[in-house]
Amino acid sequence: MLLDFSFSFENDIAHDDICRTVIEVVEGINIAKYVNFDHRNSHGYNGMMMFNLVILAKTLFGYVSTRELEELCKTDVRFMTIAQNQKTSHQSFHRFIHDDLTMSIEDIFYEINKYIENHIEINTDVLCIDGTKYEANANKNTFIWRKNTIRNRTKRWKKTLLCIQRINSYFENKTINVHYSLLKEPSIDYLLMITEKIELYMKDHHIDFVHGKGKRKSNIQRLYDELRENAIKLWEYSIHLDMLQERNSCSKTDPDATFMHMKYDYYNHTNVFKPGYNIQIGVSDGIIRNIYISSDGNDIKTYIPFMEKYKQVYGQLPKKTPADAGYGSYDNYSYCKENGIELYMKYSGYYKEKEKTTQKNQFKLIHFKRDENNQFVCPAGHTFELEKETIDNRGIYPKKNKILINTHCCDCPLRSQCTKSKTGRTINYCEELDEFHNVVKKNVQSEEGMQLMFQRSNETEGTFGDLKANQKYDRLRRRGETGVKLEIYLVSIGHNLRKYHRKKIKAEKQVKEMLQLLD
Repeated sequence: MLLDFSFSFENDIAHDDICRTVIEVVEGINIAKYVNFDHRNSHGYNGMMMFNLVILAKTLFGYVSTRELEELCKTDVRFMTIAQNQKTSHQSFHRFIHDDLTMSIEDIFYEINKYIENHIEINTDVLCIDGTKYEANANKNTFIWRKNTIRNRTKRWKKTLLCIQRINSYFENKTINVHYSLLKEPSIDYLLMITEKIELYMKDHHIDFVHGKGKRKSNIQRLYDELRENAIKLWEYSIHLDMLQERNSCSKTDPDATFMHMKYDYYNHTNVFKPGYNIQIGVSDGIIRNIYISSDGNDIKTYIPFMEKYKQVYGQLPKKTPADAGYGSYDNYSYCKENGIELYMKYSGYYKEKEKTTQKNQFKLIHFKRDENNQFVCPAGHTFELEKETIDNRGIYPKKNKILINTHCCDCPLRSQCTKSKTGRTINYCEELDEFHNVVKKNVQSEEGMQLMFQRSNETEGTFGDLKANQKYDRLRRRGETGVKLEIYLVSIGHNLRKYHRKKIKAEKQVKEMLQLLD
């Protein structure tokens, strides 16, 4: 008797399995709006089937390689049911992800978020923000540093100018009327033009190029080889500067990655930078609402573009954005004030202000006392006076600073401990920033503020901990900003679907329990 080993979705998949939730969400959004399935030929697999398989794998296991996807389609009943027992190869998954999902994954992520928001209750007024650094998929010792590149480029150009002078001397000794100019700035085209002229000269005078052992090079060939080597190195430095753009470092194997401080390094724990990306996320009730990928190692400059992206996608900004001290700056506070966002972002020095004043730290500005007129008073009891006012336009918002000076430092016995300046101790003070700090302290130290800061550490750091520890996604696998974006958004979709599934099942159980109590 022949046995039936076929699987059916209705009979073989449990009603509370996360596989059903994934298919529900995928069918609830218009994938065809973002992914074009028309170009798939008759030999290709069904696009919706491939999308379901990829999203289900990300939801179950976090990051999954294409070969693991191929194996799941052979061993896991859920994948076999969705694939209708087709043995999908890893190459098919790679082509589908690379050709169909790379450019549209960001739109799909936000579309899924809007579907989840419509089906479960999410407090979108609070957006907890945090960032982490993910190590890029770049080889070791592939550093490119701006300062080193500029220094080596300058040294190489000086050697090149000396080489050009020797070339001019060579032609002068040969009584040939040829003289090449010495340029101030490196020019690769100019060096290539000189090498071409030298090649023509050697050809016209029957001077052969020789290579290898036992063959003596002519003087002009030695100069030619040196100039050619210098041109190649200068061309290499130009490429490095083009890869760096406005950054101070990058990696040769992943130019979009920047070297950043991380908590662990494999260079003998010497605190050496590693190439990586700064990943910013915003979480509301456990759901990742927004993602911003940056090559900047500092979180301060990422807040405004992060919020602008959120506003562009959802149409409005949250009312509260609790974050740590890495986001507290004048520009960020001014942006929050302009857009009606309450200040729950700590600032640098927030915890230092709470320290007890001692003889060692009493000369720091944060421990200076204020008089009745809110003027700074030094430890010797002298008041600072206004010297001038300046406007700092380096940021997005103009910042009005006051330069305060203490005119009593000449005969002060504490001067050697307080300042090394010849004119006396000065303070660069922004009154508006000081007001922002007072508002932040009032908000954060309130009962609601303490709850929000606890919620921030629980949700954002918990989300990163879940992705890195539980889902084993602690390092990037793809290279380039496009590949990194694809990875992060796919893993985040899986995280959101897991959260949505748990909340949906919990709500269904509560409804059943209520019905049982009513019966």
